[in-house]
Amino acid sequence: MKFVTSQIINASILWLCLVIGQSNALQSTVVDTWNGGFKGRFDIPLSESISNGWRVTLSFSQQVTNLQISNADIVSNNNNRIYVLENKSYNSIFTRGSLKMDFIANTNGNAGRRASVELEVLPPPTPERGPDEYQCTCGYRVDYIDSWTGHLKARVTIPLSTPATSGWTLFLQFSDPVSSMQVFNGDNRGTRDNGFIYKVKNLQHNAYVTDQLVQEFIVTFTGLQPIIYPQLKDSTSCNCTDVMTTSVPATKASTTQASQTTLQGSTHGPTSLTTQATERMAQTVCLVSSCTCGSSITVKGRWSDNVKGEFSIPITTATNSWNLELRFSVPVDNIQIWNAGEVSKSKDQTTYYLVNLNNNGNLSPGQILTMEFIATYSGTEEPVWDVKLSGQPVCGEPLAITTQQSAVTTQGTPLQTAGSGCLESICTCGSNVTVLDRWSGNVRGEFNIPITTETNSWNLELRFSAPVDDIQIWDAVEVSSSADQTTYYLVNAQYNSNLSPGQTLAMEFIATYSGAQEPVWDARLSGQPVCGPGQPAPQTTQPSPTTQSASNTQSASNTQSTVTTQSSTTTQSVATTQSSTTTQSTTQQATTQIASGCLVNTCTCGSSISVVTSLSGSLIGEFIIPVTTATTSWDVKLKFSVPVDDIQMSHAVVVSNSDDKKTYYLRNRYDNGNLSPGQTLRLRFVALYSGAEEPSVYDAELSDQPLCGDGQSTEQVTQSATTAKQITSSKPSATTTDQPATTTKGQSATTTAGQPATTTPGQSETTTGQQTATIKVQPATTTQGTEPVTVPGMPYPYYEVLEKSILFYEAQRSGTLPSSQRVTWRHNSFENDGNDNGVDLNGGWFDAGDYVKFGLPMAQSATVLAWGAIEFKDAYIAAQQWDWMLDCLKWATDYFLKCHTGPNEFYGQVGDGGADHAFWGRPEDYTGYRPSFKLDINNPGSDVAGETAAALAAASIVFRDSDATYADALLDSAAELYAFANNYRGIYHNSITNAGSYYASSGYGDELAWAAVWIYRANAAKGVATNHLIEAKNHYQTFNLQTEPWAFSWDDKKAGVQLLLYMITGESQYQTAIQNAINPWLPGGSVPYTPRGLAYRDQWGVNRYSANMAFLSLVAAEHIPSKATDYHNFAKSQINYMLGDGGRSYVVGFGNNPPTEPHHRSSSCPTSGTCNWNDFNAAGPNPQILYGALVGGPNNNDGFTNDRTDYIYNEITTDYNAGFQSAVAGIYELYLTGDTS
Repeated sequence: MKFVTSQIINASILWLCLVIGQSNALQSTVVDTWNGGFKGRFDIPLSESISNGWRVTLSFSQQVTNLQISNADIVSNNNNRIYVLENKSYNSIFTRGSLKMDFIANTNGNAGRRASVELEVLPPPTPERGPDEYQCTCGYRVDYIDSWTGHLKARVTIPLSTPATSGWTLFLQFSDPVSSMQVFNGDNRGTRDNGFIYKVKNLQHNAYVTDQLVQEFIVTFTGLQPIIYPQLKDSTSCNCTDVMTTSVPATKASTTQASQTTLQGSTHGPTSLTTQATERMAQTVCLVSSCTCGSSITVKGRWSDNVKGEFSIPITTATNSWNLELRFSVPVDNIQIWNAGEVSKSKDQTTYYLVNLNNNGNLSPGQILTMEFIATYSGTEEPVWDVKLSGQPVCGEPLAITTQQSAVTTQGTPLQTAGSGCLESICTCGSNVTVLDRWSGNVRGEFNIPITTETNSWNLELRFSAPVDDIQIWDAVEVSSSADQTTYYLVNAQYNSNLSPGQTLAMEFIATYSGAQEPVWDARLSGQPVCGPGQPAPQTTQPSPTTQSASNTQSASNTQSTVTTQSSTTTQSVATTQSSTTTQSTTQQATTQIASGCLVNTCTCGSSISVVTSLSGSLIGEFIIPVTTATTSWDVKLKFSVPVDDIQMSHAVVVSNSDDKKTYYLRNRYDNGNLSPGQTLRLRFVALYSGAEEPSVYDAELSDQPLCGDGQSTEQVTQSATTAKQITSSKPSATTTDQPATTTKGQSATTTAGQPATTTPGQSETTTGQQTATIKVQPATTTQGTEPVTVPGMPYPYYEVLEKSILFYEAQRSGTLPSSQRVTWRHNSFENDGNDNGVDLNGGWFDAGDYVKFGLPMAQSATVLAWGAIEFKDAYIAAQQWDWMLDCLKWATDYFLKCHTGPNEFYGQVGDGGADHAFWGRPEDYTGYRPSFKLDINNPGSDVAGETAAALAAASIVFRDSDATYADALLDSAAELYAFANNYRGIYHNSITNAGSYYASSGYGDELAWAAVWIYRANAAKGVATNHLIEAKNHYQTFNLQTEPWAFSWDDKKAGVQLLLYMITGESQYQTAIQNAINPWLPGGSVPYTPRGLAYRDQWGVNRYSANMAFLSLVAAEHIPSKATDYHNFAKSQINYMLGDGGRSYVVGFGNNPPTEPHHRSSSCPTSGTCNWNDFNAAGPNPQILYGALVGGPNNNDGFTNDRTDYIYNEITTDYNAGFQSAVAGIYELYLTGDTS
């Protein structure tokens, strides 16, 4: 079925003629036209639904040099005139309405354009040619790997007489119909003939096959188990009655008489196999001993080394909390699951232990628990899985396992329960233990402890009769274990620290062991009475406090330890523990209290510390700090006398630590940031150490509270009470200091909390109803205690623009956010980026209002930001933003170093543009397809690798003075990436085809020269001479980089190369080239202007192009004195237009009438609740203020519509802000140096 329309684009009208039986003229308004391109839209009504995908052919009357379309894949391009598009995976089905899509076409001409549109609705997939019925590829082999109710897992192996060099097509024929098929390493193109034949195509990574083709798959069926007959297209065919081998696991069913049978016979296969399989189907067969009755699994999707699955479990028993075992047939490296919490996994990575979330713990009979997940694996076999849900009946073929403890068969019968028998001398009175389940090398147990003494924090010893390799426990925090792995030390979780008399502390756990003996266990809970052999009477609730040193705890015959545990209510108990072995690590209790005695200069007045419990290699400590100043968020500096390897705590977030590991920086959790005068902050932690000396001496410093101690007077305390924590060298050290509230034109003043206030009528903070975001604005420590420099006559507070632009880059951060993050409505996201390829790609910037990390524009943004920091460092220092600028830049360069995984490897993109753009919501809520794309010698990308090399080299200059080691690492990586880009040349979007619809590259010659000249300059800054300047000059000539560039942008670096070569060499050819690049932008040049004075190169991101050229003009002015005035005036006119001279501000959260609806997903979301396409379409300002973001800009008549759905004018991107921010710094420096011309 085909629908044909024609589109004639003249002026602003788009005419469409739809041919479906009869012609109906439809009219649609062109979105926009401009010099060198246009935005078009096709809108094709559908007379019937589309269920199997679609294909659109766009035929243009003239060449279209680049076509951009978000919701379709460009599958072919004929002479830049005929583009064939196909549906994305998420929009293959249309049930009603019309197929409507926007596209951008870039052309070389300006005349009226004609584009015809042809829609083809794809039929259900059918083989390109039907294979001869029951003819198979000669020499094939079929292995029947497994079967269970209605399912069959099989493998086909087909020898190749000639290599398949450009892909392959496999037809799988079945003796009986198959309902569905999941292929592990191929593209299932569907069925014909009612399920008798399926077509499978190669994937991208396995299109080239040399010796043999191997494919595994699972089929579902409702009748007899089918026999499989494979035929490879274009291979030599033989009769399917040739011998083939079938393997059936004997352990799966007692009815299987043989594990391997040689089959010969009719086209319908062996009757015996079908009979045996059918008998097995009647049982529930689980991967392990048993699984939840009635559970089912589904493969929802698959891609390289990943499978997206689903399980469904019928609920028959009510529960208000649950845990679940997700068990795989082969090791799984990682899982992503969104509706359960992952607690742990088995050592062989075949079992993952999950627990309910807060919102789905309650399950009632009749409900079905259904969840999707993604499993990433590195083996050759795709995993299958089963599930076991606590509290629900289990079925299947249980494996009888007898332990040395007792003969217990896990067939659904009650398991053993022990009373208060203690393994050692004593355990908590009344405690009992239960074996809930067991399987090979694992036992799932439970302990119950009656509470007789009230406490608000506790620790617990879980003691086993034999060594245990590992435990998984969900309601306590594991601190450490004894050297012989028979005792595990636990502390309370955040939510269960308070225990009252009459309650029972009950917990489940899983113990994994490798010995022959299954362990039994007992438990001892701090602060509760103990009983057992050798104990004359239960301990009372007020035992006598006893402190015994380590030297007095050892006897001649046994090694014992006396541990005095102090609870938070000062109740103490004597617990004499005798190990079941002849050796035990000596433990001791310290009851030291230090009142305002400070370890390092100062600590918070009135604070006290205590050592709760001391164990071998670990210490449980507690500090108490009185609160005298109200705060909504806090930081704690925890300082130790000796190095501490790690600390763990439930009620605070461990942010970072000093290099010597003597100081740890903590931050409040999301739920305990508010502190009021009169309250006490009491925190317990576990310190792990490996040194000989115990870190029993420490102090604590709470932000915003008065300090006392040596060398700190009360007056000094008052002045420094707002000091925030110091951060390690990788993060900016900053203080929470009041920002000046000036009344300079366009400025948004800030309060002590750093939140924007307003001094200018019309600013978005007061006139739009927009929610004010919480931002802790802190000046850099480089000039601590001083204010940004204000120059009389300066028309705008450029220092404020710098500050807010840097904040914009914080809002664009992907990954695990640092403690210094000031944009608090953003949260951690995409922390598993790169897991699909086994690499860590956590970090980087989101490209725009979406969540893809496109390597080319990100790297260009970093290069231009670094260049601005090099040229105009004094401006950043005067603005109190230098340390924040370093932090901003380092976020990108750290990510680039991660992406550079090998000498000839670089990850150039994370995220699928189509899948990502189909989602509207917060990044932390995204659960869709998110692949990572690698460039290597077989998949080159000289443009991305070259641009990243330039960014790293430029950044190395920025960091050279403050961190020479880091600068060297950046420069080394830059040189290696440049060599990769130069030696293995290619355009990156030919390797990362997904990028072609968004950031298609016009070539890589400019990036090679750009990288070479930056590496030369970076080495020169280090005092090293290299030949990279010669290489840059050679690239300049080879790729004709002397020509006039259309713009300076993420795709075109010619102007930047021209300017750098002139700055370095002073040669006239480069001066002429850069002047020819800039001069057309000056008033009267070839670039048109809007009525109010904006150079209007292109309607898509017009502000970006003008700001980029303004930045180049400011740098060039320093080296071409004769043009300095013209270039300065041009730059100031463009930047000031964006700040307000154009009639409004184009910077979010700044100046007069700023944009309030940027096309930006996360800022469009409310602080809490759901966020989806309804928020995209919602009227009014974005709930969060995206401070500092430069929007696309006005139309050619200075018109602007504040509408997030108009992504041309309201789009924001990292590359929009890069040149703009650098130009703002340059203009600010002009005023600082007295140039006010």
